[in-house]
Amino acid sequence: MPLQSAMGRNSGLLQYDEWLSTQQEKHQAERREIPEIEELTPEEQDQFEILQFCSRMYEDARRARDPYETFDVAWDLFVSNMWPNKWPTWRSKISVNKIRALVTFQQAVMTDNKPRISVEPEVPGSEDAADLLRKLVDRDWDNNDMQGKNSIFVLFGLIWGTGFMKVLFDPYADGGRGKHVAIPVAPYKVFTNATATCIEDCEFLIHAESQTMGWIRRNFPDKAKACYAVRTIRMASGSEADRDFIREGDAAGERKRIITAQSINGNVTAPLYTNATSPYREDDGDIVEVLEYWMRDDTLEEYEKQKVVNGQPQFEPVVGPDGMYDLELAGMRTEVSEIDGQPFPFPFYKPKMQPVMETCWRPKYPNGRLVITAGCNRVLLRDICNPFQTDGFPWAMWKDYDNGAFWGQGECIALKDCAIAENRILSQVYDILEKIGSPSYKLDKNAGVNAASIKNKPGLVIPMEKMDGLQPLDKPGIPKEFFELYEVLDKAMGQVSGVNDAVSGHMPAGNTAFATMDQLQESGAAPIRLKVRNFESGLARIGKLRVQLIQQFDRGQRPIRERQDKVHYEQTFDEQGQPVVQPVSSVETKFRTYQATDLQGAVEFAIEPVSSLSTSPAGLWNKWMQLYDKKLVDMVWWHEKNRIEGYRTQVPRMLQQQAANQAMEAMAKRASKVGGKPGPEQSRPQNHPKVQTRNAPPSNIPSRHENAAVR
Repeated sequence: MPLQSAMGRNSGLLQYDEWLSTQQEKHQAERREIPEIEELTPEEQDQFEILQFCSRMYEDARRARDPYETFDVAWDLFVSNMWPNKWPTWRSKISVNKIRALVTFQQAVMTDNKPRISVEPEVPGSEDAADLLRKLVDRDWDNNDMQGKNSIFVLFGLIWGTGFMKVLFDPYADGGRGKHVAIPVAPYKVFTNATATCIEDCEFLIHAESQTMGWIRRNFPDKAKACYAVRTIRMASGSEADRDFIREGDAAGERKRIITAQSINGNVTAPLYTNATSPYREDDGDIVEVLEYWMRDDTLEEYEKQKVVNGQPQFEPVVGPDGMYDLELAGMRTEVSEIDGQPFPFPFYKPKMQPVMETCWRPKYPNGRLVITAGCNRVLLRDICNPFQTDGFPWAMWKDYDNGAFWGQGECIALKDCAIAENRILSQVYDILEKIGSPSYKLDKNAGVNAASIKNKPGLVIPMEKMDGLQPLDKPGIPKEFFELYEVLDKAMGQVSGVNDAVSGHMPAGNTAFATMDQLQESGAAPIRLKVRNFESGLARIGKLRVQLIQQFDRGQRPIRERQDKVHYEQTFDEQGQPVVQPVSSVETKFRTYQATDLQGAVEFAIEPVSSLSTSPAGLWNKWMQLYDKKLVDMVWWHEKNRIEGYRTQVPRMLQQQAANQAMEAMAKRASKVGGKPGPEQSRPQNHPKVQTRNAPPSNIPSRHENAAVR
């Protein structure tokens, strides 16, 4: 012990007891520096409790996601960052990013075509509403660039295993007319409870997003000062979890309660600016963490309603302060005066009636609750009912590999081992080739050669005293197992990902029939078709939310534009028999107006299975060509399907020519039945010069066969 004390005094170290007392005094001094905060009002106490509840919920959700935290690893594999940090500098690092190639190939295949949707009525009388909703959903699909957003939606699911899409309605967008919004969300920004398996059974869903102070000032100007005070604070624990950083950080020493209750309808009040502000603010780029809490809340609230008995509303007389009934004029009736016997009008009264009220309970948040906080749950920005009347939270998701949990598994983790092994094989082969091209030498000490002058340079002359004093080290050859193993791994990556030869377009030379090609592609693309079905289940959820938001917010502000052709396959011809191109006026644009009542009705949104899957243009061409050759489809349908250039003008001409040929064949058949031949006028095409034929009667004298046919 004395030795230790001497060592502590000589080395400048403190004993544990002294260090502990020093830390306690330091902590007490810090606590004394914290200003005393007056007690919270009941309104602030309620908000403080919801902030505490959100903090606990956030911590529970983060712990629930820990077993599935593979987001960083998956991203490193996607960008081919798979080498250890302490990798020797002299060893090569060849990264063939096949994971990215396979993932982007699957992304293109799964989102190549626009999915075919259908909105079907569920009850009689909603047929027109279903047809109108289908057109509105299709219009919103194009206006919101849903094809591009679905591509990101799919990419997130392929990389991280789970893709999310937030479907909302912004009433202030598009010049105040409102606009439907779909936002792809990266999965590492989403948290939920541990028992959830999908969006439908989530108890809560948390969306963490970093926003700028400029975004805070535009959307929550009355909370900008509070958010600025906590913009750099991270999630605290222990004694600091209950500290009021907002009022402690007020440099002016004001004790103004900045955390105020948000109005129930979510309207933003006026900003707390006391003087004119500059249009340029240097701190608008500062980052604040904003958390959205979408949660189920079974809180009940008390309300009064009229009592109903056997379907009849109940009423009772109104009793005044004196205990007497309050009377009201009920009408006039005619009475006869007892004095002079003359009739006179007499008013009569009856007690005033009021409805009988009873106390009942109803859900305070019937469609869920939305809480928005900033600064790691330090500032309450909004606490309102879920403003969207959707079936659950306005979120949709899909999973690449569905393992029964809320979080799916992506392609990067599934291809991890194969990708690392392939790159290491290539790097080792490169190292061997580099050593062969630049070998190491054995140099005799007495060779009389400076080792620094020996370079692997063509034509280099090395003067030596001993001819055998410089010898290269023996290098083993590259074993063939390297390349065999690489081929096995390359094939394995295709089998695991589902991108095999048939899917990628490498067809055997003998299999050229479209039926054989379809069979090979369909059997080879089974893993991708499974992903497409999972993806289209998320699309169906997006469409269902979109229909419900349209029914809630659309009031017919933007009529539907419908393009109609006045003339369809009715072509006119000039004197030379050439078709006349229809003018632009033949295309008519109509606007269909509607009201909110036209959209109401029970409907069901559905995606046709695997309609978004990519198809081969060459395979489709061969398929429909063979169907056309076998007369299974007609000419009009075939040209419309394949969109041949000029089909709008050429199809009517071909139809007219076909009708003329059929008419001539019919006349020839009629003539053959009576033993004659068609006359020159009958057999000659239109605008064809007259040709004299042998044994042909004059055109103005009927033959005996014609007379016989007439008789």
